[in-house]
Amino acid sequence: MAYEAGMKSRQLSQGAGPGVDRFQALQAFNARLVCMTVNESSYEEVVNGVWKVLGCDACALFLLDEATGELVMKGSVGYPDIPADLRISLSDTSSIHAQSFNEEYLIHVGALDPQNGVKPLSERISGNLVLPIISNSGPVGVFDFGSFDSGTFDPQEIGMCSMLVDQMSYSLENIRLVGELSQSRDAVIRGMALLAEIRDTHIGGHLNRICELAELLAEKLAARPGYLEVTLEFIETISRAAALHDVGKVGIPDSILLKPGKLTNAEFEIMKSHTLVGAELLEGLRKNFGDFTMISMGVDVAIGHHEWWDGSGYPHGKKGGEIPLSARILGICDVYDALTSDRVYKKAWTHQETEKNIREAAGRQFDPDLVDIFFETVEDLFAVREKYPN
Repeated sequence: MAYEAGMKSRQLSQGAGPGVDRFQALQAFNARLVCMTVNESSYEEVVNGVWKVLGCDACALFLLDEATGELVMKGSVGYPDIPADLRISLSDTSSIHAQSFNEEYLIHVGALDPQNGVKPLSERISGNLVLPIISNSGPVGVFDFGSFDSGTFDPQEIGMCSMLVDQMSYSLENIRLVGELSQSRDAVIRGMALLAEIRDTHIGGHLNRICELAELLAEKLAARPGYLEVTLEFIETISRAAALHDVGKVGIPDSILLKPGKLTNAEFEIMKSHTLVGAELLEGLRKNFGDFTMISMGVDVAIGHHEWWDGSGYPHGKKGGEIPLSARILGICDVYDALTSDRVYKKAWTHQETEKNIREAAGRQFDPDLVDIFFETVEDLFAVREKYPN
């Protein structure tokens, strides 16, 4: 097999000698690494940054999925003919990506030959360079550099590639650590929401259903004109922030929250305050710990999910587009789930009864466009109920 291996990638960085244009591109790339937003799209930014610095034909980033023992592609440029979720088994003996990861060595195939047993990511690739990405705890992935011509990667190019991989390894480790921190933070906040839910005797079913229903409706909106704010980040955020809509119920007395009969006017005024309590609680988290998207949207849904389309809702009497889209989505999902669920004061309604009630309130209580879209595919609504029964 005609390839070069045996030198740790970190030892090759000394040979790099970029020209002025490449040096400027490298400076821009380094600056972007420092201030890069930390989320799943960060990986694509890293790949595009490397591609711009090197000007190579193709490149791709793979990170280890510890659960499956596979390298998972997180981003690529110049490989249009490979699946976006490509996975490579670490036991695949024909993969130089798996070998580079397992042996923690750079692997360079200057001229690919179908008979040498090497399997590139694309048939168009004639020269391939794969470097392991090493963190403090060991290898975490590999970076692939591909050329449509053979003999492209000379020692200087290899040194430049190695230096870039070294630099990105620190940023990728930061993305991973911040991701873990974000998951922990979200778990704590969701736990706080669950405490309110437990007091209201719903346990976790209501929270799970609300999150999935909100995500489902948001995904439908993403394909519609006029909903430019519904990005992938919006969908992912509302699927988590939806759990915070009733977090303010922690401040409502049990005598009111768990009352089996109809609330008096005075009691209802106290119940309505859960929107303000929830928003105040989340604003406190935002003030003390930073403006995270989940908390920011959580404020909107907590204070706005009882506002009505015609302005007769509470707490501030907002109407129409004044109500944040996330809160308008939650308003429909919350009522749908509440009506189709058993409560201390009522038995669950059928789907048909619930849909009739919500459609009659469209244009008064609910955004009429969202109502139509919500009920387009009722099978999806049934699937959520089956997944998280009472």
